[in-house]
Amino acid sequence: PDYIMNKIMLVNPPARIYSTSANFITYFPIGLLSISAMVKDTCDLKIFDCLVTDFEIRKSNSFTVYGTPSEKIKNTITDFKPDILGISIPFSTQIDSAIDICNICKDASPDTIVVFGGPHASVRYKSLLEETACDFCVIGEGEKTFYEFVKNYNSKLPLKDIEGLAYKMDGEIHFKPRKFLEDLDELPFPAYETINMDSYLNNKYLYGQRSSLSNSISMITSRGCPYSCIFCSIKLHMGRKYRFHSPGYVLRHIKFLMENYGISNFHFEDDNISLDKHRFEQILDGIITGSLNIKWDTPNGVRADTLDGNLLKKIKRSGCEEITLGIESGNQYVVNSIIKKNISLDYMLFIIKQCKALKLKVNAFYVIGFPQETIENMKETISLALDMYKRYDVLPVMHIATPLYGTELYNICIENKLIKENLTAKDFSMATQILGEPLISSTTFKREDIKKLARNYLLRLYLFRFQKEFLAYMFKHPLATF
Repeated sequence: PDYIMNKIMLVNPPARIYSTSANFITYFPIGLLSISAMVKDTCDLKIFDCLVTDFEIRKSNSFTVYGTPSEKIKNTITDFKPDILGISIPFSTQIDSAIDICNICKDASPDTIVVFGGPHASVRYKSLLEETACDFCVIGEGEKTFYEFVKNYNSKLPLKDIEGLAYKMDGEIHFKPRKFLEDLDELPFPAYETINMDSYLNNKYLYGQRSSLSNSISMITSRGCPYSCIFCSIKLHMGRKYRFHSPGYVLRHIKFLMENYGISNFHFEDDNISLDKHRFEQILDGIITGSLNIKWDTPNGVRADTLDGNLLKKIKRSGCEEITLGIESGNQYVVNSIIKKNISLDYMLFIIKQCKALKLKVNAFYVIGFPQETIENMKETISLALDMYKRYDVLPVMHIATPLYGTELYNICIENKLIKENLTAKDFSMATQILGEPLISSTTFKREDIKKLARNYLLRLYLFRFQKEFLAYMFKHPLATF
């Protein structure tokens, strides 16, 4: 090449888990692997995933850290001496760890350029550039932005005019937006060869590594969301326009992972995998006619109104182990006018019945605690969740409404002073789970009301679960005595 091959390190930070946080899980760093695929031939590249490298669990008084300890992070950076250190912040809960790595790097290697990227950096780049030692933030889709950044750095060309890159100069934040990719098929497959796949596939903390879905991997086949749910931040990072890989690309990607890494189970992490029904059906047809014999699920959920009876039959035939629906609330007014999801609860019930008939396992997301929602509304949500579980085996996943940065929910809460202005990573970590610490206090409910409802919900859920398991046991062992 006609440029210097500089050293680049891409980092996934450790995770801090607080008392009411979700249990720790790790995951394939899809974002870093996608970036790696673009730049690996232009530099000396090292992927440093702190969730699997020199993994340790360290407890403090208020939280537990999962991942590489600070001293080993410092040693790794010092030994490699990167010219550019890219730090991914997939979740706002990881921001403290990301800033720690930035500071470690600046201390160990002051001349290294530190770049933040990922969903949090895309929304909070101004505060990151103003309050931390980072030099740049990559906003939104990072593949082309970071590729141009590395190319210009290698060739000693200006870095300031790259679209999608934010930076601070003369006390001001500068940012020129980049248009979202129209054709995702332009992107190469994630650079799986840049990591040790066994450290994920054989990892007990990896999402999905349970008996029914072992040897699994996450995959994203589409980006963007045209809907207006007030709690969702995906459109801030990936835009409103729905863009996708072609069915042929998706099927080639699946086969590549099967043939090269022995993967047989896939978590489609798309936010809207079934939005384009024709494309989705072509993917299912390819899996079925190609006799791929894979198992798959949709952990981020799908909209019920993108499904129908015929499509569900293909979903079942193609190896789907379970499907997750975003029901959100048990009150139609809340669904339409408060959450702005605009989906029929009656149609969701129809889809659930269809899944039950097909023996297709269903999970469902529910959320309580939105501004303007009443306690009675929340009780309706809880009743629906328990009823769907009791009648149709729909496993409920209940959350507390959390105002993520940049969302309409966040703006509503700030404008009406329903939350404190400076939320921390700890606040986010402890908030979303059903036994978490609610962040929102409204005119119609207080935080303690949410906690009381949550406790009541879990008590009823565990009672229902015990009854179901007891009855199932008695059905299999009718002569059992106690």
